[in-house]
Amino acid sequence: MATSFAAQVSAWAAKSEARLQATRNRAIVLLGEEMSRTKEEGGRVPFKVGNLARSLVASDQGMPKTAEGPFAGSNVGAVAALLPLDRAIWLGYQAIYARRMNYGFVGADVLGRVYNQAGNYFVEGAIAQWPQLVAQAAKEVQSETTG
Repeated sequence: MATSFAAQVSAWAAKSEARLQATRNRAIVLLGEEMSRTKEEGGRVPFKVGNLARSLVASDQGMPKTAEGPFAGSNVGAVAALLPLDRAIWLGYQAIYARRMNYGFVGADVLGRVYNQAGNYFVEGAIAQWPQLVAQAAKEVQSETTG
């Protein structure tokens, strides 16, 4: 028995939605990897003991809150893997000093320590890579579904 045109279109739409979700979720994982790539690894995140890079976390409930370390590592892959297409995701650093390391800081902090620290702009650097990360994710998903 031949499959109806409506059934064919429905199957095509379901596959397209699944590929779209897989591509978006893979791109989120790639973004998380870029956001935690240290300078030693070719990224922009400063590295002293790795705490800042390990403090990157994802949430589908809102922006992650800052906390005291040490941090165990990212959960971006786990959150992205279960993320439905209609849900938003937030990526953020838990390390309290992440903002200062990203944007830089000149002046005295609340403890009276004086800084003249240039920004590393690792968040903006990773965001600028988004189009390339989506293209890479699409290529990976397509190769998985066709080969």
